[in-house]
Amino acid sequence: MLICGTSAVVYPFAHLPRIARERRLTAVDSSPSRVIIIEVNADPTPLTSEGISDYLIQGSTSDILPRIAELVASIK
Repeated sequence: MLICGTSAVVYPFAHLPRIARERRLTAVDSSPSRVIIIEVNADPTPLTSEGISDYLIQGSTSDILPRIAELVASIK
């Protein structure tokens, strides 16, 4: 899950990463879930400090997202 350019305090959207995190922690078959939460933001948010995000890529979304898109496009 990519969370981009948000304060992560406006609901209902701010609840979505928390739902994904909860789903990962309560996998029914005890296998590791594939939900990985990546935050792209200029500053850390509550998702960062609460340990909801697995990764924080800190910077401008207008700079970082095109770079991510280029990398994904280069994967064959």
